[in-house]
Amino acid sequence: MLINRQAWTFSPLPALLFTAFGFVSQPASADSVPSLSADITAELQYENGVGPDSAAPQSDFLFATIEVGLSAALSENFGIESVILMEAVDDPPAGENLVLEKQGVFAEEVMLAYHGDTWSMHAGKFNTAFGTGWDLGAGIWGVDFAEDYEVTEKLGLAATRTFASETSGQHTLYGSVYRADRSFLSGSLIEDRGRLRLADGGTTNTKDFESYTVSLTGEDILGMGGLGYHLAYRSHAHGDADLNAVREDGFAASLFGVVPIGGLEIEAMTEGAYINNAEGSFDDISYLTLGGTAYFADSWNAALSVTFRTTHVEGGADTKDHRFQATTGYAWDSGISLDFGYRYSREDGTSDHVLGFLMAYAFSI
Repeated sequence: MLINRQAWTFSPLPALLFTAFGFVSQPASADSVPSLSADITAELQYENGVGPDSAAPQSDFLFATIEVGLSAALSENFGIESVILMEAVDDPPAGENLVLEKQGVFAEEVMLAYHGDTWSMHAGKFNTAFGTGWDLGAGIWGVDFAEDYEVTEKLGLAATRTFASETSGQHTLYGSVYRADRSFLSGSLIEDRGRLRLADGGTTNTKDFESYTVSLTGEDILGMGGLGYHLAYRSHAHGDADLNAVREDGFAASLFGVVPIGGLEIEAMTEGAYINNAEGSFDDISYLTLGGTAYFADSWNAALSVTFRTTHVEGGADTKDHRFQATTGYAWDSGISLDFGYRYSREDGTSDHVLGFLMAYAFSI
């Protein structure tokens, strides 16, 4: 077994891992307004390259992710919602070993929100409801490829309408119109990832709100409490600076649910996505994700997932990548969990073997 033993570089982050916690105060009463609440998840993840079948150098990578979801209720239905992230804003260079380096803090979402009984509206900076694999993927690395088509940090307007009955379940229709966020919120603190400019180009990076997403998501279908689906379409305008680019279209469909088998409870999902004219090019990319997590012995889990990604190159040969992962872990009642496992990837003709772990702590205040 080959372990990369180069000296690690280290830049201390004293108290920064939990700095965001200091901005959160205890909410007033559950029934009083105004009030402030927060959902917080802190993660520490380590990855170590083992025995690649290529000469590409490997990296040992230890990084932290802290997500703080803040909600300020201004009235019974109206409030301000935000998600503040601290995470690695750049991948480590090949062959370098990094410990808590390249960590940046930025606002992923900042919205004015109105929630009615069956409908809601959001205005500001948000992530759109396109796909589920980046959220429901199993294990430590089951979300990785699906994050390619996650739509994040857009500026615009979104709305939902929910229909529900005991027999048909709950169905939510979603629509949003947006462009890329180029405000000061597109930058980051600590590690500077750079602020987005109109001249940078890229899909959705337009002066006007020319991009949109529509989706339909169902839960508790046909009285089956664990069954759900997601159907989505997106249309992204090419950037104003991209003179030779074309409009991108994306489609996603997923099925997910909870299946009890004997003493096991299995959360399973499958999702397919197709991105036409990806990033404004003439290439198309398709994805297929299959995964599941089995929960047993009260607090243990075991997860398997595989994702296939095919890039259909205009006038050239297709590029086929895939990623497989197997993990297991334990979750304590305190909100702390520890998972460890193995990942195998095949990208651009190069294989990559990784061992790693993920420690997480989630709580609300």
